[in-house]
Amino acid sequence: MNNSNQALKVVKGFFEAINKGDFEEASGFMSSEHVYEGPMFSTNNPTDYFEMLSKFEMEFAVETLDLIAADNFVTHVSILKVLSPVQAEIPCCEVFDIVEGKITKQRFFFDTSLFPAP
Repeated sequence: MNNSNQALKVVKGFFEAINKGDFEEASGFMSSEHVYEGPMFSTNNPTDYFEMLSKFEMEFAVETLDLIAADNFVTHVSILKVLSPVQAEIPCCEVFDIVEGKITKQRFFFDTSLFPAP
């Protein structure tokens, strides 16, 4: 399996676990030194990443528009759907770095002015 296919497999597995709400399974796709950089928070390990996600008191869904792989990098183009207590649809882009079958870095981009106030 080439690097692009392996990287896609890792990211798809990560999202499948996230969508099931299985953060333990999702963390298995992440390196122990996983770095997340986003407009709302940044973390340096999977535990802190999932702790920060759990602090949001909004219900979300993510609609994947495209997954683009090149070597050890995957770009996820999506719509972040805020479902409750307010509603919004926010275009997003996320870039994953994959090393030895694990997500080592995840960068999430969106226009924060589109994020609704609760």
